[in-house]
Amino acid sequence: MFRRLLIGTAIAGAMALGIPTGTSAQESAGQHAKKAGKHAKKAGKATGEAAKEAGKATGEAAKKTGQVASDAAKETGTGAKKAAKKAKHKMTPDTTSATCNDGTVQTGKTKTTACVNHGGVKG
Repeated sequence: MFRRLLIGTAIAGAMALGIPTGTSAQESAGQHAKKAGKHAKKAGKATGEAAKEAGKATGEAAKKTGQVASDAAKETGTGAKKAAKKAKHKMTPDTTSATCNDGTVQTGKTKTTACVNHGGVKG
């Protein structure tokens, strides 16, 4: 009987005063979760922007490198062309020889000028 009284009093007291449900702790945890979500969103956005800027910088560096390589190739080509022209000039004599109509072999800048006084070029 005393046991029933004790249980009944406990139930009546719990109903009158209310059972703590932990709602304030749950609300606090929810607020912290929302804040964490907002910070994560901001961090993600900042990471995306940083990656975007890094991509732009990489693209610009590649563009400049390509331009430098292109300019170097042009300069190399021009220098090679000039060197080839000088080498050809050094190896090619300024005069040529030709057999003229009178049977002689003469030299000159061209075959025609070599045989101008000898009846022209044979052939």
